[in-house]
Amino acid sequence: MLKILVAIEGSESCSKVAQKAQELALLCKGNVTFLTIVSPDFKLVTSKEKLEAENKKLEMKKAETENALEICSMVYGQCELVLGEQGLKTKRVVKEGNYPAEDIVEYADKNNFDLLVIADKGSKKLKDKLLGSTTEKIVRHAKTSVLVVK
Repeated sequence: MLKILVAIEGSESCSKVAQKAQELALLCKGNVTFLTIVSPDFKLVTSKEKLEAENKKLEMKKAETENALEICSMVYGQCELVLGEQGLKTKRVVKEGNYPAEDIVEYADKNNFDLLVIADKGSKKLKDKLLGSTTEKIVRHAKTSVLVVK
């Protein structure tokens, strides 16, 4: 049975990625695991002003993370229903990590997945543009096959 890992982050492409993984699972009678990496984002604070500024940033980050997880949950629930009707198993994993590409590749390797399904692009962060996208890093470093969904 094919083991499929689907890395989703709650972006606009989340549904497309899940749908493609669902199609593959139905064709190949595979089991699907949905993986979401959330950043703990800890920082050293040296003054009251910085603490207040960091608290505001953390509140915004918390709201963004909760929204992303809600989207991921809806997508997961839809796939779980469809695949479950066909007798296929699904699983959802949420992990903390500061380096999504490395964390996804490591999880895929440790759990012996046959296929990793990811979006061609996620959120539009300046950091991603400067360092190269998470998708490119995954494709470059993954030991398993990777399907990039546009």
